Amino acid sequence: MSVIDLEKELNKIIAKQSINAIFQPIFNITNQKVHGFEALSRGPEHSPLFSPVPLFKTAEHMGKLSELETLCRSISINAFKTCELKGKLFINISPKALLDPDHPKGLTLQLIKQMGLRPEDVVIELSEQYPADDIDLLKDCLNHYRNQGFLTAIDDLGAGYSGLRLWSELAPDYVKIDRHFIHQIDSTPVKQEFVRSIVELCQNLTCKVIAEGIETPAELTMLKQLGVTYCQGYLLGRPNIKPNTFMSSELVSAPLAPQNRYCETAESLCAPANIATPETKLKQLSEQFINQPALQAIVIADNGQAKGIVSRNHILELFSTPYGRALHENHPASAVMDKQVFQIDASEPLSTVSQLLTSEHSTTVAQQFIILRQGKLIGIGHTKDLLQRITEYRIKVARHANPLSNLPGNVPIQEELKRLRSQKKAFYLAYFDLCHFKPYNDIYGFSRGDEVIMEVANLLTHYQNEHSFVGHIGGDDFVMISTCSEAITHFQMIVAQFEKSKRTYYSTEHWQAQTVYANDRQDKKVLHPLISLCVGVLSPNLTIQTSDHELSMLSAEAKKQAKFAKNGFYFSNHNQQKTA
Repeated sequence: MSVIDLEKELNKIIAKQSINAIFQPIFNITNQKVHGFEALSRGPEHSPLFSPVPLFKTAEHMGKLSELETLCRSISINAFKTCELKGKLFINISPKALLDPDHPKGLTLQLIKQMGLRPEDVVIELSEQYPADDIDLLKDCLNHYRNQGFLTAIDDLGAGYSGLRLWSELAPDYVKIDRHFIHQIDSTPVKQEFVRSIVELCQNLTCKVIAEGIETPAELTMLKQLGVTYCQGYLLGRPNIKPNTFMSSELVSAPLAPQNRYCETAESLCAPANIATPETKLKQLSEQFINQPALQAIVIADNGQAKGIVSRNHILELFSTPYGRALHENHPASAVMDKQVFQIDASEPLSTVSQLLTSEHSTTVAQQFIILRQGKLIGIGHTKDLLQRITEYRIKVARHANPLSNLPGNVPIQEELKRLRSQKKAFYLAYFDLCHFKPYNDIYGFSRGDEVIMEVANLLTHYQNEHSFVGHIGGDDFVMISTCSEAITHFQMIVAQFEKSKRTYYSTEHWQAQTVYANDRQDKKVLHPLISLCVGVLSPNLTIQTSDHELSMLSAEAKKQAKFAKNGFYFSNHNQQKTA
């Protein structure tokens, strides 16, 4: 349809007021009740301007955006009242229409009063997809609505460069997160971190978050875990003249599978492999690559034993030369396969995989690697997936790391405990603490005190591997969560190693005296012993069967007992406690 025809169609729509209002529900997923409805507009059915994109683009091109939006707003308010919908009404207004000098002032307030609605029940929603350059003028226009009692919202946060500035300048009552960050958020840690940050900011700014574009129960469940209360999307209800007003509690009842840690195994990267025998002709491999554009490598195997891989790039290179296809297409895969490809056992931790792929003996970083279980081929891994996993982990750890030691803080510690208990894995929980640390800080200062804390962190980190997780609660308190059978020996060695190293933190005078004079908690100068490291340990018998609250109480008690125990070690078992 020509531009002239579209202009005629738009003029006819405006003249006849041929706009249909439909509504999409926004639910409070905490109580499963409707919070409100977003009003959306459609042109006449079978019209080239039925869909909103061509409808509003044509209006913008003709300079009639403000006129069209005013009509849509009027029809939406009338339809909202006629349908007797409950909750808040969200009305979209583009900044360009709002800044139009001819944009009618006071019309929205007049319309809602006629319908018996209150200004606080209406949310004026600005979309970042239609940005405005003059934020100061936009703020003045929006304040005009706010002063009349309307609420405000920023739509599509994250879709453009100016969203955070709009947020800070306009201080809206709601922000709606762009659907890009919601799609597959249950399996994308980077998106989870973005949404978690927005939620925390909103809590500090008394602003409500709405996640839109939700299409799967897993996405909804993850959003609930991240603290999002208000949600919108096809899963909860499609836009309709008579929208859905009921939310099933079953949508968020299923817990998500625990996320893998960085020190999980290579198996977490394993993807199904395209497999061919060594005798397979290169012509057949080429056809597979042509038919599967995303396929990067084919594993060559014989009776479950991996022999090598043939990569897409290698085949393309062979066939791209003059007569290359004719020369090579009937050769067997064994003639060109890469026999030096890394073959990695599924049980190897990801840290080991990374070290292998980037070792100094490798001139280039391998793009793929073969994954085995007890020598048998189970699949293929891609280096890009490993890099993404490491990057996602580092973002997450950096966010929750202790600023002094860079060790994981309380959030990752709780996630690790949750992961192990949900997988029913037996584990030891060790709580490390420095005894008589305050007198040391008072005498030698916080800078030297930080050195002592870092010494403990370094001792613990030495034992950190795929079986042992080390976390820094804060101050001089650390935890180690271990599934290792030699965990008790490791805990005792850490305490003994600290005893050997602490000499360097004292003056000769204090070391020879083995005591220091410092103020006690009543501000009286008394003798104190030198600092020592103690550890209270909970056995798997206890950790596997207790609640989070009980685990916290038992850990605190174990730490308390360790302060009085011989050699600073206390072990708490199911029905017995012993000191060493």
